[in-house]
Amino acid sequence: METYDTNGNNMMLPDNKPKKKKSPFLITTIIFLITTLLFGGLHVVIIIKNNSKTTVASSDNTDMNYYTEEDILSARQEERDNILDVIKTRLSAGDSTLSLLKEYYPDKIVYVNDNSNYVFADIIPSLAKTEYNKANYKTDDSGRITYNVDNNVVSHMGIDLSRYNSTVDFAKAKADGVEYAMIRCGYRTYGSGKLVQDTSFEKYISDALKNDVKVGVYFYTQAISKEEAVEEANYVLNMIKPYNVTYPVAIDVEAISNDTFRQQDLNKQELTDVVIAFCDTIKNAGYTPMIYCNLKYFMDNVDLTRLESYDKWFAGYNTSAPYFPYKYSMWQYTSTGEIDGINGNVDINITMKTSWK
Repeated sequence: METYDTNGNNMMLPDNKPKKKKSPFLITTIIFLITTLLFGGLHVVIIIKNNSKTTVASSDNTDMNYYTEEDILSARQEERDNILDVIKTRLSAGDSTLSLLKEYYPDKIVYVNDNSNYVFADIIPSLAKTEYNKANYKTDDSGRITYNVDNNVVSHMGIDLSRYNSTVDFAKAKADGVEYAMIRCGYRTYGSGKLVQDTSFEKYISDALKNDVKVGVYFYTQAISKEEAVEEANYVLNMIKPYNVTYPVAIDVEAISNDTFRQQDLNKQELTDVVIAFCDTIKNAGYTPMIYCNLKYFMDNVDLTRLESYDKWFAGYNTSAPYFPYKYSMWQYTSTGEIDGINGNVDINITMKTSWK
């Protein structure tokens, strides 16, 4: 997706384009990892006697092995050294601190918030979890990702486009495996709040349909009330009326980088109200609504417990499988994809769904 100036002009990559970061809290992270592995990895019961001798029960309860406290401390130091070696090797190989934390806290959702602090969020038990197995995602030599069941590809590849992409030869794109295109139909400017149609929308959607590429659309929201959200949805419905839109109509919810924007002061309740108002208007018109967010925005800016009934379009890069425990319908896994018929980089998505009604 894109970031715009107050008149709707693209300025920079949005902060929903996840990138590897060098954390300013590396020392704290290492301490966390060491503590977690040390205490989580001890599989014997240690009893200290008189601060000088330790007894460890054997598995058959007939033999007793005795270790001095010095032996125990030495073993612990060796384990610490081994853990530090693993951390050093992983970080030196290019793994991020965040990726290590995600691995060592599998029962949490770990991310970095707007204050550059690590967040260890509980997974909400009541929310539907993803039915997709991470091990079934496969990456080929070109970097394309598919989802496979019994060695058969069951995922469907698509792209998303706006006027910032190049001219698209949809015949070549289709021949290269593109089955659908999510096309930006418009946006609300984040300064003046003006509704604007994407200048490439009509050409993209017409050319896609002529080449038997299925289409959905997305709209970049800056609504600050339910009334404005309904206005945005009706604006979209008028634009797509002449076309056979069989894929979802998505609301693009994301922040603006390095600038103020209309939605920045909305709390979680208010932004969720906006999203629901948009989605319900789209649904009532007979289309499938969908919500586009990255991990941080899904976690910090909207209330997922109120959005359970809507399809989710998850944006997450630099990973071999989506880092999102909840149910999602589409995954945007890269912004630097290469597709025949398109000059330059393009966002690539996959979905396992075959019907959106």
